[in-house]
Amino acid sequence: MLVKKFTLVALVAIISGCASNAALEANISQLNEKVDTLTEQVNSLASQTQAVSADVNQLGAAQEQTRETVIETKIAVEKANERIDNMVASYKK
Repeated sequence: MLVKKFTLVALVAIISGCASNAALEANISQLNEKVDTLTEQVNSLASQTQAVSADVNQLGAAQEQTRETVIETKIAVEKANERIDNMVASYKK
C-alpha cells in the first residue's frame, strides 16, 4: 500500500514536472516574442524621436532667422519713417 502511494506520488510528480516544463517553455517563447516586439517598437520610437529632434532644431534655426529678419525690417521701416518725417519737416519750413 505504501509502495502504491509512493509510486502514485512519483508518477504525478513526473507528469506534472513534464507538463510544467512544456508550459514553461511555451511561456518563455511567448515572452521572447514580446521582448522582440518591444525591442522593435523601442527602436522605431528612437528613430522617430531623432527625426522629431532634428525637425525641432530646424524650426529653431528658422525661427531665429525669422526673428533677425523682423528686426532688420523694423529698423529699415523706422529709418524710412524718419526720412519721411525729415522730408515733411523740410517742406513745412
